[in-house]
Amino acid sequence: MNIRELLKRDFGIEVRISAGTGHRDDPFVVENCGAEDAALTQVQLLRGIARELGELWRIIEWKLCEVDSTTEVMRIHTTRFTPTQIETETRGIYFDTRLVVGAPCLLHPLTSWRGPPGSPVLPYELGWLHFNEAVNNAPFAETFDQTIFYSGDGAKASVYVYDRSASNAGGTRDEELKHASALLLNPELRDPWPVIEMGPFAMKFFLLGNDMTAVGIAVCGPYFVKVRLTYFDDLKMRELMKFTLSELGTCVHSASTVKH
Repeated sequence: MNIRELLKRDFGIEVRISAGTGHRDDPFVVENCGAEDAALTQVQLLRGIARELGELWRIIEWKLCEVDSTTEVMRIHTTRFTPTQIETETRGIYFDTRLVVGAPCLLHPLTSWRGPPGSPVLPYELGWLHFNEAVNNAPFAETFDQTIFYSGDGAKASVYVYDRSASNAGGTRDEELKHASALLLNPELRDPWPVIEMGPFAMKFFLLGNDMTAVGIAVCGPYFVKVRLTYFDDLKMRELMKFTLSELGTCVHSASTVKH
């Protein structure tokens, strides 16, 4: 059974890969398609492999291979938590893209969600987490309220982008954070830390058993951006998720300069 069949069977992930093992001398062969479809296949393949291995990953470089213009290399950092240690690695995965129309690597970073003017543009890869889906929560066409879901091994995040005028908290970031924190509604949550500033976000961190839950609010033009991030509590995991929150903060900061 090849990698394509395994990912379909185990995770329901479909990739347009016809052959190869991903090594430099035997790259994964991407089927004939456009650059965007090829790029999605490449990141979905990495995602499926990471699920199989139980690791977190993020791309640090994606480029044409220096010795062959029809081959692309994606270099990634990986982190894997085992019962006894934390394993980290940097590896390269190679793709034969000679059948692809265009260069998938030129599309990096891939965009997963684009809202109305003034809202952040969100990438497929948000730090160490990866895009799942976006859901429209708005009951009426004249309001805007969407949730964008991300996940990775041992962590999940929901990013909410919605009209500030539709909020019941008076439109201020601090009041909206109080409102968002109150919605957690779990009497066993521990609240050991005050509100902290992380880029454009006001953040609260809570503990529940072995898990950490972070809730943050940022103002982005006429919108609130809320994030709820849950992950198992570990010092290394805190570092990885801090980077993820920083990447989201960069998206919010950049919203005013991005052309929609």
